[in-house]
Amino acid sequence: MAYQLYRNTTLGNSLQESLDELIQTQQITPQLALQVLLQFDKAINTALANRVRNRVNFKLFGLIITPLFAPTLKKKGGGGQIRVQGLVQV
Repeated sequence: MAYQLYRNTTLGNSLQESLDELIQTQQITPQLALQVLLQFDKAINTALANRVRNRVNFKLFGLIITPLFAPTLKKKGGGGQIRVQGLVQV
C-alpha cells in the first residue's frame, strides 16, 4: 500500500513504538493499533497533498540525478509569497 511510505519517518516510528507499548501493557488491542496506523497513513498523505507548497523536480543528466528546485520566497513584512521563475540546479 502506497500510504505506508511515511511510516518510516521519525513521527511514524514514534507512533509505532507508542502503539507497541500500549499493546504490551494491554491498554489497546492490536486491531485498534492497526486502525490508528491506517488513519495516520491517510492523514499524513492528505496533509502533504494539501499543505506542502514547495516542489522538487528531478532530471536525469547522464547517470547523475540532479534535483532542480523552484524556490518560493516570502515577502518582507509577511504578506504573501513570490514565486521565482526558473529553476536552481544543485
